[in-house]
Amino acid sequence: MSQTLAPAQPQQIPDDELSPREVVEKVIVVKDAIIRNWKMILLLPLIGFGIGYALDTYVKKANKFEANVVFNLGGGSGQGAGFGEMAGLLGLGSAPDANIFTGENFFYFVKSRPVLERNLMKEVDIHGKKEIFANFFIDSSGIKTSEWEERPDLHNFHFVTNDLKKLDRKSRIILNEIVKKAADATEIASLDRKSSFISISTLMENEALAGMWVTTLLKTVEEMYTENQTQKTRKTLRLLQHRADSLATVLGIAEHKLAKQMDYSSQIMLPEAKVSTNSMERKSTFLQQLYYEAMANAEKMQMSLVREAPLFTEIEGIKVPLDMKQENKKNAKIGALAGLMIALIFTYFRTVFSTPATTVRVEQA
Repeated sequence: MSQTLAPAQPQQIPDDELSPREVVEKVIVVKDAIIRNWKMILLLPLIGFGIGYALDTYVKKANKFEANVVFNLGGGSGQGAGFGEMAGLLGLGSAPDANIFTGENFFYFVKSRPVLERNLMKEVDIHGKKEIFANFFIDSSGIKTSEWEERPDLHNFHFVTNDLKKLDRKSRIILNEIVKKAADATEIASLDRKSSFISISTLMENEALAGMWVTTLLKTVEEMYTENQTQKTRKTLRLLQHRADSLATVLGIAEHKLAKQMDYSSQIMLPEAKVSTNSMERKSTFLQQLYYEAMANAEKMQMSLVREAPLFTEIEGIKVPLDMKQENKKNAKIGALAGLMIALIFTYFRTVFSTPATTVRVEQA
């Protein structure tokens, strides 16, 4: 019994895979395309490099000064203790809200619009003269030659008041533009993942403006952060002070009536007058006790307010003089890369549309 062996069939390659022969053919096509278009591949990057180099050479950008201040934020000691003691007296909750200004929330808070607006509306000392910080920012930040280059009507604009409620619509719009520019120029971050130190830095064209911006901003952040953290305690303190003032008024009236009654009873020897005088004395004594208690509670709340205030400790102030940062000349590199990309894209399309379609024929036995 004999068996006939059939000839081996060639292995079929799936349509979505390339055979070694097809890979070699494509490599040869790419090589030939590069050789045919080598002038274009070389010329376009050189042209892009030349244009970028010209921009770096003739387009001048002002150098910027870097200001940096490092600080540590510490929580208030005994926070909520004084508040808890007085809360029951006034019918308030016994515990303050949780601290929301932690981590990334604090970083957002520093660059928030209310903080930057208050900082810009502060009066600062410029060469011995008081001036609204926003006006100094307009004159020294370079906004006139960048964002307002085509708006000459704003070059002489200055704020006449630092009260936000008194600003008209035009002033508010301009203030919003300044706030945006200031926020873009301000950076805040932790020095290290394991450190609690925080850094506020900025890059600005004017050295005096850069240094004054970070130092003034730190003070503004401390003010507003303290106001937010002690908000409930300050409300309670105002209520206690109002109560003490009211008791002082009532006590003054009672003592005045008591004095008149005592003078009257000394002249007229009647039992009724003596009884009325004793009643007024007891009432005056009771009001005095309430008044002294209210004053003591207000004093305790003031001490609690001091303890709850967060502590901003400046670790490292700004350098004098500030470091100057020159603009990196990257246009030449960008131009060369752009020229190379354009050349490769041009070579690809030229090769695709100029190369005839090829077919692979598979002969079967």
